[in-house]
Amino acid sequence: MLRFSVGASEEMPSRLSSSEWRSIYEKAQQQSLLGLIFYGIERCPSVGIEQRLLLRWYVLSERIRKNNERKNETVAELTARFKEQGFRTCILKGQGNTLNYPAPYIRSSGDIDIWVEGGTEKVLKFARKEFTCSKVCYHHVDAGTFQGVDVEVHYRPSFMSNLIHNRRIQRWFDEMKDEQFMHEVNLPNEAGTISIPTHAFNRIYQLLHIYNHLLQEGIGLRQIVDYYYVLKQGFTAEEQAKETRLLKHLGLYKIATAVMYVLKEMLLLEDTYLLVPPDERLGLFVLDEIMQAGNFGHYDQRVEHGGSQWDRNIRRLMRDIRLMRYFPSECLWEPIFRWYHFFWRQTHK
Repeated sequence: MLRFSVGASEEMPSRLSSSEWRSIYEKAQQQSLLGLIFYGIERCPSVGIEQRLLLRWYVLSERIRKNNERKNETVAELTARFKEQGFRTCILKGQGNTLNYPAPYIRSSGDIDIWVEGGTEKVLKFARKEFTCSKVCYHHVDAGTFQGVDVEVHYRPSFMSNLIHNRRIQRWFDEMKDEQFMHEVNLPNEAGTISIPTHAFNRIYQLLHIYNHLLQEGIGLRQIVDYYYVLKQGFTAEEQAKETRLLKHLGLYKIATAVMYVLKEMLLLEDTYLLVPPDERLGLFVLDEIMQAGNFGHYDQRVEHGGSQWDRNIRRLMRDIRLMRYFPSECLWEPIFRWYHFFWRQTHK
């Protein structure tokens, strides 16, 4: 059903039982794919779904559509607010990703991640002045809500625990930033104009986003589908060769091989769109993590959620140990980065 919904397969799903459809609904909910799967249902003349479930699904898909419409207006206004104060911005993931989908309002959207030019000190000072900021992290600050939507203000798009690789990727972000801040697009229904990353930038950045969430808490299929549509935009042989070297330089090659396997096996992504050769061993492990953990690990039954900061630190250490067999570099560096991050936060309170 997922393959049909994303357009990877033209073969319509066979007629399913009511219990099978309820199972699909539950999985789609856990993976934040309700809107996308309903888009597939609408293209099937008869799929055997019971009326009550179909109606509930329709209502939720309409809610997703309206949420995307409001979110488009909100990110445009947020962009304009920063621009008035002389800041160039770029909307990461989110509403930029919706433009890659076959329909612009079927992606379940979350908070707003806005990358703001100016450096940590300058951006933090402005964010604290204009928003109700709370937790300050190495790469962003939680800026409360803007028109009812949670906002993360980024002074860095992301990070890596391996301090050597982190230095390299921060240098790469700096080299690429001008092109991202100038890459403007018009949102649907004249909602406004925003800057979003280029496809070349997203091929690296969104892979890193998947990697970080896999290591930290868990990753869901929504992020995999996002990356599927990024790769489907295409790239040249020269870009592929360059980005393969970059992935190795940044320590992202292994996770790239795993994600390519997931995309090829689950979404039938053609070889021409694969950045690097798939790795079955790593890919099967990542796929299992995706299916067990759900969106951002919220449905992972193997771990307890909540608790004190000490409990969360212990859980993260145990996760590092479990994942070290597959991704040793980030897992070995993570406790060191955590100490580094602790002292960094003390100087940015």
